[in-house]
Amino acid sequence: MKAAIWYGGKDIRIEDIPEPEIRENEVLIKVKAVGICGSELHAYEGISERRKPPLIMGHEFSGEVKEVGKNVRNLIEGDRVVVNPIICCLTCDNCLNGRLNICENMHLIGLHTPGAFAEYIAVPAENCYRISDYLSFEEASMIEPMAVGVHAVKKASLKINDDIVIIGTGTIGLCTLQAARISGAGRIICSELIESRLKLAEKLGANILINTKEIDPIEKVMELTDGKGIDIAFEAVGIQKTVQQAIDMIKKGGSVVVIGMLAKKMELDILDIVTKEKRIIGSYVYTPLDFRIALKLISEKRVDVKSLITHVFPLKEILKGFEALSKNREETIKVIIKP
Repeated sequence: MKAAIWYGGKDIRIEDIPEPEIRENEVLIKVKAVGICGSELHAYEGISERRKPPLIMGHEFSGEVKEVGKNVRNLIEGDRVVVNPIICCLTCDNCLNGRLNICENMHLIGLHTPGAFAEYIAVPAENCYRISDYLSFEEASMIEPMAVGVHAVKKASLKINDDIVIIGTGTIGLCTLQAARISGAGRIICSELIESRLKLAEKLGANILINTKEIDPIEKVMELTDGKGIDIAFEAVGIQKTVQQAIDMIKKGGSVVVIGMLAKKMELDILDIVTKEKRIIGSYVYTPLDFRIALKLISEKRVDVKSLITHVFPLKEILKGFEALSKNREETIKVIIKP
């Protein structure tokens, strides 16, 4: 089969490798659509060391079941599925307490094991969810990032009519926006330096747009809230400047949910956090329940993920997909690869 193997930096090669052999509790998936995640872009650009080459990346994917292991009972050949790429141990304290997203022994497909930038992939059958014939494989591949947004909103403990700000309107920011809107957020403010992304945010439900090239986002939020600050800020960039902006934007007792994962270390105004009892909450990936909720939202067309897909490339042109994300941020949000 053909697979895109990442050897570090911008070195990705299409190679012929053997099809994976499935175990008794696994299924073989013919990959139909797989998204390029921002974390994979960071590896490609050399600014993240979480992934170790050589590696087949790709964890946002959907496809068709081609073979089932002898112990698999819930799936048959031909089933259209989306795959939750998080493999948990189900025995550690976090798993037993329902926090499978921070399993002590977690493995992520495309990070710890070979991913979906390939024609075929072997995955645990229990990680597969059937999708309807009416849902495209491309939209199904967006369930994973939508689940990230669902989880972030849940972590925020958002209440009806809470005013929020979302800093960064890439794929995750826009998914979080829609999850927050459905959860009953009041005013939704989006802060971003790319105008085209702000326009899409408005289409998806944002009430107030702040172009940070032209307007100081902290001053604007304070103006909109009569100097009190916002209830919740969702930070979807992952650098010190925007995390500190989020802290400065929230009111006393407010919350910052940090989703972005770019800078490993930051210096923040801790005195302000302590004396105003501001909450800083980390939000990492999602639970199986979050994944199922995202699947339901997309299947029922209650959220719009199709508008986030700006480019589609065949596997042999995967480098074009990475380059579009790296060099053409004005016009690129989500790139889908079709092996």
